[in-house]
Amino acid sequence: MVAIFDVVRNFGGTDNAPASEEVVANLRFNAEDTNDQDLASPIVIPGAGTEYSYIKHLFLKCTTAPDTQVDNVKLYSDTALGWGTGVTVFIGDGVQTKNSGSSAGYDVADAQEVITNHTHVAAKTDLFSFSLGTPRNMTISEAGAIIDAINETTDYAVLSLEVASTAVAGTKAAETITWQYDEV
Repeated sequence: MVAIFDVVRNFGGTDNAPASEEVVANLRFNAEDTNDQDLASPIVIPGAGTEYSYIKHLFLKCTTAPDTQVDNVKLYSDTALGWGTGVTVFIGDGVQTKNSGSSAGYDVADAQEVITNHTHVAAKTDLFSFSLGTPRNMTISEAGAIIDAINETTDYAVLSLEVASTAVAGTKAAETITWQYDEV
């Protein structure tokens, strides 16, 4: 059988124990811990310094198991251009553990700088620097570093939007994040 995955977001709860998860078709960065597809909680352009979205914890979750296994998971953006001057989406570097038995890489979301306010993120990279030719490697903390059963997952992709005072106001165009993997 061909593997099928959902892109899922954890939110709420406490560190290492999210309260909820939701399947994500579209992701919106907000000034609150929601994924509401509206303009109710926009990230404002500051007069000086930087404003931050609430951190997003995303992962792939297997809903139909592969015949043998899935590994070599990667993700990348559709462009290296992003949303222009003053608006950057960062992905946390390192391993933010998530698997079918643990959410140890989860920190409660806040609207703060991701490195200083997320226990499991020591560095960050501009998400739009990852493309088809240079994707970001994602880790799997399931047994054997493979996914071979329903409800097994990748580790978290921890995302945060930063808006500087140099940003241009307005709703930004949709961008696409692609997940790819090898399946046997």
